[in-house]
Amino acid sequence: METLDNEFDQAVRNVTISGEKRVRAIAAHTEVRELLEADKELQEWGVDSILIGSYARQTARYPGKDVDIFLRFNNLSVRHSPEKVYNAVERVLIAQYGLKDEEAGGRVTRQARSLKIDFPDPDEQFGDDAFSIDAVPTVPWEDHWAIPNRDRDLWNKDDKRWIKTNPVRFAEETNALATAEWSPTVGSVNAYRPIVRLLRQVRHVHFGEQRPGGLFTEVAAYYAWNDQVVAGSTWAELLTSTMEQVAKRFEECADHGLPDPVLGTPMKPALESWQWNNAAHGLSRLAEQAREASDSERCRAAKIWRDILGTNERGRVLPIPEGCDANGIPVGPVTAVSSLGSNQPRGFASLPWPQHRLR
Repeated sequence: METLDNEFDQAVRNVTISGEKRVRAIAAHTEVRELLEADKELQEWGVDSILIGSYARQTARYPGKDVDIFLRFNNLSVRHSPEKVYNAVERVLIAQYGLKDEEAGGRVTRQARSLKIDFPDPDEQFGDDAFSIDAVPTVPWEDHWAIPNRDRDLWNKDDKRWIKTNPVRFAEETNALATAEWSPTVGSVNAYRPIVRLLRQVRHVHFGEQRPGGLFTEVAAYYAWNDQVVAGSTWAELLTSTMEQVAKRFEECADHGLPDPVLGTPMKPALESWQWNNAAHGLSRLAEQAREASDSERCRAAKIWRDILGTNERGRVLPIPEGCDANGIPVGPVTAVSSLGSNQPRGFASLPWPQHRLR
């Protein structure tokens, strides 16, 4: 079985947010959180910020375009107006960063229920280090949290203006899964988070803006790993098994949707059955190609996996193994071939080799 262990080690690094990008993201979200928590009105409301989303769960794939801040107002409740809370957060951010498209150099964008602050790349020539911070206001709702309804027309409806959620607990449960003794590892490293980053990369490359998106895909993977149906001891085996299990989960979702991992209610926005089935079929096809790679010789296996994982801002996610070319053909030192008594050199790469083409 060909698992390309060294190449996958590098692929994992290539989809992981690290280096200067990570340093700048930490500085940015720290700056925004400190700014908001220093405001007197927000302090009276019991403001307490925490990171949420794939960045906080350490499942975001590189380059990581945004970081989500959950602004918990512990002294408020769902009886309070989301408009009042939103406007107060907006006041603080616009005073510091300006409103985008309305002020010179403005960096704040109003969104349906959050405010986005742009942090542009200091090196505008490349732009890979640009990202944004999303500040999401929230109030307690029983044992969970509530965020404003996306539909602002419902902000005056007492029973509809807030939406129950709990991304904080999902982050806690993700961490429990990623540190469980029974959870699969590659060497001494728990593999869950790296596999989810690789899976998100696969989804991005092959499905783009199609639904289900990255969060839904991660939640399906969470269920598969938590149910202990994912098997393998290498990156290649675990990613293949995860794709197979997520494809099965997507098929099941065609009838009843995907349950929220904390609340148990169907996740929103709801998808049509054909969307779930298309995603299931596409991911199953990719898993079949991955199985084919495991039964192939090294160079061809690398070609298949390189096509599955695609590229990101760092280039090809999976590197070319030594002794192979980008087309999956073995190459090596020139050998002497003397079928007619000649010692004329002949390159190994000139030998015919079956070409693999991904559909």
